[in-house]
Amino acid sequence: LASDVLFSTPIREGLNLLPLEYVFVKKAPATPGVVIASEFAAVNSILNGALRANPYDLQSTATSIDKALTMDMSERKGRRSRDIEFVSSSPSDKWTQNVLRDLSDVTTGGGLGDDDASDDASGLQRNSLKFSKAIENVATFLERESSRAFTHLDTNAVIQAYNSTKKRAIILDFNGTIVIKEAAGKYLKREILGTSGFKPPVGVIKALTKLCEDPNNVVYVVSGDAQENVETAIGHIPGLGLAASNGVCFSPPSEGGRAQRKWHEFDLGVDWNEVKKVVLPVMSKYTARTNGSFIKLTHSSIGWSYYSCDPEWGALQASHLVLELEKDLRAFDVRFVTLKGVIELVPRRLNKGLIVKKVLRDVAARNGGGKSGVDFILCMGDDISDEKMFTSVFSFLAEMEEDPKNVIPSPHVCGDDAHVISTLGNVVHDGDAFMEEATPTRKTEYASTYAFTAAVGKKATHASQYVYDATDVADLLVSLSSVDMASEEMCWNNEDTSGVLFA
Repeated sequence: LASDVLFSTPIREGLNLLPLEYVFVKKAPATPGVVIASEFAAVNSILNGALRANPYDLQSTATSIDKALTMDMSERKGRRSRDIEFVSSSPSDKWTQNVLRDLSDVTTGGGLGDDDASDDASGLQRNSLKFSKAIENVATFLERESSRAFTHLDTNAVIQAYNSTKKRAIILDFNGTIVIKEAAGKYLKREILGTSGFKPPVGVIKALTKLCEDPNNVVYVVSGDAQENVETAIGHIPGLGLAASNGVCFSPPSEGGRAQRKWHEFDLGVDWNEVKKVVLPVMSKYTARTNGSFIKLTHSSIGWSYYSCDPEWGALQASHLVLELEKDLRAFDVRFVTLKGVIELVPRRLNKGLIVKKVLRDVAARNGGGKSGVDFILCMGDDISDEKMFTSVFSFLAEMEEDPKNVIPSPHVCGDDAHVISTLGNVVHDGDAFMEEATPTRKTEYASTYAFTAAVGKKATHASQYVYDATDVADLLVSLSSVDMASEEMCWNNEDTSGVLFA
């Protein structure tokens, strides 16, 4: 009762009730305490108000202790309120009853009550079979409930939220989302990475143009392709922000179109000139011995493609290439990404979530910061590289409740004027600068924020909802923009626009 903090950091532990008892004895009118729980303990998944700590990470553990000791009373009470109702209604006898009930459910049907079952092997087999069926039933139930929660995106709900808000951010993936991704098999034996080279249909271009004309909107398209290809396809749309190479470089919205675009890049702490000195000689050696392979250089990545090689030989050479380079690259903050037919070397910190969070922070800063800085977010993507976009949206929403001093800023932008570069192309809209200058007083606005994260295709994802394919995305953009559309303007086979192949 006299302690202000309960510090429990086992390296492996089941359910320990001591932290729950600590929360209970600290209920009102007592002064609330703070629980620091190991992320390897079961109680960490139960107490929503506890601080997490990794016992193997001394620095983060020390930071958690410091935060607990200096935490103000309002946050202490808030953390206690997250857990006190659950803890108060879950005494130890209830836990015991639940465990016994679950055991009883598993063995219902005479397994334990059958006298013969305890004496012969056939009885044990029946119990084992019943137990297996019970586990299978639980898995089926969880899968069914998860499927029910993961619903198709309600277009009417998105339109209604869009029309009722004024501070909007729309962030879209390129290939597979506003451009249809073609089957990989179409490009067998060709030296490309097997995806569509078509620009978006005219209808999507018109919809994006109309959305960008609205001063209440910030629209960004984020692609994994090189900036030249992205700019060729959609860089002519005034007011559209672009991000290329998985978000490592970006071009703020321009009023004059493609000719006036200026590109900036994040500083991810990797000297690519030095990396190339190590990597290119080795990759050149493997290219010489592997027919059909080639080296692909982009803004902040080095790829070795064996897509057009003999599959077995190419995969074997790729595995040897990674093993040979891993030792030489230990001094650099890079990682290997294995895709279909290509090994890619990228900065360890690189993902599409960096640009998404930067855009959202800049939009919020432009509108005064706090929860009221952004009231509508639409984020859509189709593959695994877009998962970080979805999680960054949720992370942004969560950090609006945090003290600005505790928020990790976006990476610096390269250049002499890096400290003033914003994704919105305006100095005063730099969200990270806004956070650095903000007072520690937490924002208290309670305006509603609509956030829609949608995966293109129904699959396992961090997104909250899904659409079936890129045509659903196009229909949604057209509906939001309210543009008049002829049927031929939504044709996806624009042969005259297929000059550039996108990855």
